[in-house]
Amino acid sequence: MDDPSMERTDGVWNREHVLMQTVRDAERFLMQRPGMRSVDVGTSHTAFEFEHTLTGCRILALQSLRSTGTIAGVYDSGDEVVVVWLKSGLGTLRDHPVPIGRPTLYRREPDPFRWDGFEKDVLHISRRVVEEVAAERGGWEIGPLEFDPLWVPQGAPLAAWWVMVQQVADAILAGPSQVTPARQQQLARIAAGGLLFAIPHWPVGQTQASPAQSRLARAEEYLLEHARERVSVPDVAAAVGLSVRGLQQAFRREHSISPLVFLRRVRLGMAREELLEGGDITVADVAAHSGFTHLGRFASAYQSAFGELPSDTLRGSAGAQERL
Repeated sequence: MDDPSMERTDGVWNREHVLMQTVRDAERFLMQRPGMRSVDVGTSHTAFEFEHTLTGCRILALQSLRSTGTIAGVYDSGDEVVVVWLKSGLGTLRDHPVPIGRPTLYRREPDPFRWDGFEKDVLHISRRVVEEVAAERGGWEIGPLEFDPLWVPQGAPLAAWWVMVQQVADAILAGPSQVTPARQQQLARIAAGGLLFAIPHWPVGQTQASPAQSRLARAEEYLLEHARERVSVPDVAAAVGLSVRGLQQAFRREHSISPLVFLRRVRLGMAREELLEGGDITVADVAAHSGFTHLGRFASAYQSAFGELPSDTLRGSAGAQERL
């Protein structure tokens, strides 16, 4: 159900969209997707509708799906690492509930799933690209990886995932339709990096995750570990044995942004997660806890990033709804 089957050509973002209003059409469409082992589509009490949109290339694709009905089956991700995040509705993978707004991985084996009255996004990344980036970060030979399949990321690693996903999504959805294979490769690597921030991983045959070995990976981890503190680029460079210029160049080469832009976006992501959870907090509390020292600048940056003021997010949070 989550494997793009269209032919994807180097240099072009290929785009696919379908909207179906019968169970039979949706079931036929889904069974044609590579990796789908079985599928069963059911209706609810509302009129049935299924919508599928996909934009991507041979090594990277972003997919959105929604349905008013229930879709269950078995899926094998094969040569792609497939990450799904549920935006609304209900979902299970391997009979485990899928949390709203958290990246969840399909395993590289037949994986049972169920989605009910849902909206979700799916990121497909070439498994080879993910293995290459992981090997560079971990200092091991390129090869198959194990992931913690039930891991639910939070805090700075989760925010870093969203930083990378947003960057990739903006390039795929809002960027030009013609891009070079080199740019596609760069974006696939950015997506892989975001995944590796969020989900513990290690080479097959090893028992647990190893500390990052590359200087860039150690710099990334330093920023995430100290995201709530006052951190400067010289601090990070000194901690990992790089020059300031070398660190800046490494970040721009791998992530297309500077270390400080990365850090600011991670902090904004952490702040948003905290505001969405709500509770007995204020915007000033969240700003300070997320590493922002100037409330006005925080509010401006937050609105630019998310299209609303932090106070609006807090008012619409789960905690605020519980207090009503």
